[in-house]
Amino acid sequence: MTSDPGTAPAAATPIQQTVDGLAFGRFHARVLALVAAVILLDGFDIQLAAFAAPAILADWGIGSAALAPVMAASLVGMAFGTSIGGRIGDRFGRRPALIGAVLWFGAAAILTALCTDVTSFSILRFVTGLGLGAAVPNATALIAEWMPVRARNYAVTVISVGVPCGGIIGAAIASWLIPAYGWPAAFLLGGALPLLLSIVMLWGLPESPILLARRGGSDDRIAAMIADAGGSAPGPFAPPPSIADGEHVFGPALRRSTIGMGIAFFAALMGVYALLSWVPVLLSGAGFPMDRAIRGAMILNLSGVTASFALTWLMLRIGSRKTLIGTVCAGAAALALWATLLHMPGASPAVILLGLALTGATILSLQVLLLTLSAHVFPVECRAAGIGYSITFGRLGAILSAFGAGVLLAQPHGRLLFFAMVAAALVILAMGAMLIDRHLPARPR
Repeated sequence: MTSDPGTAPAAATPIQQTVDGLAFGRFHARVLALVAAVILLDGFDIQLAAFAAPAILADWGIGSAALAPVMAASLVGMAFGTSIGGRIGDRFGRRPALIGAVLWFGAAAILTALCTDVTSFSILRFVTGLGLGAAVPNATALIAEWMPVRARNYAVTVISVGVPCGGIIGAAIASWLIPAYGWPAAFLLGGALPLLLSIVMLWGLPESPILLARRGGSDDRIAAMIADAGGSAPGPFAPPPSIADGEHVFGPALRRSTIGMGIAFFAALMGVYALLSWVPVLLSGAGFPMDRAIRGAMILNLSGVTASFALTWLMLRIGSRKTLIGTVCAGAAALALWATLLHMPGASPAVILLGLALTGATILSLQVLLLTLSAHVFPVECRAAGIGYSITFGRLGAILSAFGAGVLLAQPHGRLLFFAMVAAALVILAMGAMLIDRHLPARPR
């Protein structure tokens, strides 16, 4: 928008205050639904190999250690995809980066259904991981930059639980689809749904108004989107002020928190993906039939989703530091209980699954809490990149757990070694959380 000749330039409208002051309406619900659907399918596709693992082991006549490269390959791809995707989102926009990521992992999942050996399976899981990783930082940044201030943290939590929700839905579908039609059918479905979603996103997904304001030259486009969101604000629009040296996540103002977030994500994803990747195999080895072993993954994810909302509510009231440390302690206790039950002769399946649910409620929630915190730690000019860097460090922990857990489980007393690895991850997470110096504060009473 421009001023008439001879008149003084219009005062710039702060875009952050404009977005913060909007009322949550249909526009925001649409954006949240589309982005949540992306992460839901992301979570579904992330865990497809875990759901299919018991059937693949039987189909190809291999041991669990042989699948370790497959579990690690997608996580390696996600590590690269998260870092690259965050940079692409900051440079070219959240919208094209997110749509491109969905197209990528959908097409790769369909091709995975054609695999006939571990090598081709590993390669395609790596390729799939590139798209899966690129989706998360851009989804988180877009939600953080469109939601009104009152709804922002809860909206980030909604998309954060998309991964375990995808696991819940995926486990429910896979528990009957794989025994009935074979494991390739699950990958065909896991690829077709993202391709369909990408078409809807081309129509209904907007760009970040704050990112556009920072770039400049898009006042008319921003004004139209604000109007669509139920507001009214004239241009020109002023972007949020930068913090000192905020353009770089390793600059003096952010360095300590960036390192702390990286350590915390490393440990969180190490624990989370150890469970997500190997729970069906653990339960199958404990005597659970295939369908009930896969449903165990559904219980793990469901408990994590339920607890994540409660813990986010708590975090917004008592602050993120206390909530993270308390959840780590609860996670260690739940993990010890489940390990005991799994090794206890005569323990009923229901009691074992209860221990698994408590473990999921605590350990899976940690990833959600960190993702919600990351939207607060990093400012808009480097938000997608900052979240991307943090999750990339996390993927390294996930890679270590997915590959290492397969090796550990093949050893004598392998299950005990597995639980020791997850317990070590919790200790490392607590150390990272203590290092972060940009925590969400406690809400004043």
